[in-house]
Amino acid sequence: MQDSIFDLMHEKYVIEKPIRLIELFGGYGSQHFALEYLGANFEHWKLCEWAVKSIQAYKDGHYQNDITDYSKDLTKQELVDYLFKKQISQDYNSPMELKQISRQKEEWLRNVYNNIQATKNTVDITQTKASDLEIVDTDKYTYIMTYSFPCQDLSLAGLGKGMARDSGTRSGMLWEVERI
Repeated sequence: MQDSIFDLMHEKYVIEKPIRLIELFGGYGSQHFALEYLGANFEHWKLCEWAVKSIQAYKDGHYQNDITDYSKDLTKQELVDYLFKKQISQDYNSPMELKQISRQKEEWLRNVYNNIQATKNTVDITQTKASDLEIVDTDKYTYIMTYSFPCQDLSLAGLGKGMARDSGTRSGMLWEVERI
């Protein structure tokens, strides 16, 4: 067995309690997959992801067996209002406008709503509060919050717009993690 320099610098940290995973900018759930691969004792706790396609991918990758119709008691207008308030995105860049959501077929609206519910998704990072993460029972669980913030604006392809606080860039959304 080979020692790592990190083993010499830091005391080994061991998580003894079951993990509750909170994924911000969760995408399709790469941290969830990583913990599964490592065989960690964990449960998905909360997701924060606004992109409809990513929410679908997360649901398909981690909750494909959840076929519950969480929307069954809601009208089409209630679904439209809920999804608009949650600020879902179809293009990964901006929230859908009320007109865009209203034009969607009811089946699509129900699917998006059901995916949000199944994945315990708070959806919009700018609206998510620490209390929404429901960090309770800290004597029984270790809560791990991860984030894979949108880094497009740090690259040449993203025109190097940066991530300064209040910049309005996608990468600037990283500051929401500090706020939470």
